Amino acid sequence: MSIDRKRCHYVNIPEHVESDGRLIVVEENTDVIPFDIKRIFWVRDVLPGASRGDHATKKTHLILIPVTGSCDVVVHDGTEEETFHMDDPTKGLYLDAMLWRSMRNFKDGCIMEALCDLPYAPGDETYDDFDEYLKALGK
Repeated sequence: MSIDRKRCHYVNIPEHVESDGRLIVVEENTDVIPFDIKRIFWVRDVLPGASRGDHATKKTHLILIPVTGSCDVVVHDGTEEETFHMDDPTKGLYLDAMLWRSMRNFKDGCIMEALCDLPYAPGDETYDDFDEYLKALGK
């Protein structure tokens, strides 16, 4: 089994190869980014062996894009777990709300960008405890 592809899937980020380099374009409200972008953040300089994320957003939908380098994104829907290897800036990972995610196995120089449909809401944004997350799902 795998995670429902409507809730978690790769998206193709448009790339234009030109004689002097590559241009990678992100635009909101398209087939690639199906929402208004309300927040952008980056994860970088992750220490060897460390994990980032380790939570589920309650309402926020997002797309993760590996700007440079690579890492693995482990996604859990309360029943199934799947690992997505992220190493191509033209392949983003769409994540619906209420999916647990952990970013692991960061390689030197990895920068992971996140495009979100909601602004940050401190204290009410995430489930940071996996058991609490499962309880919220009714599991």
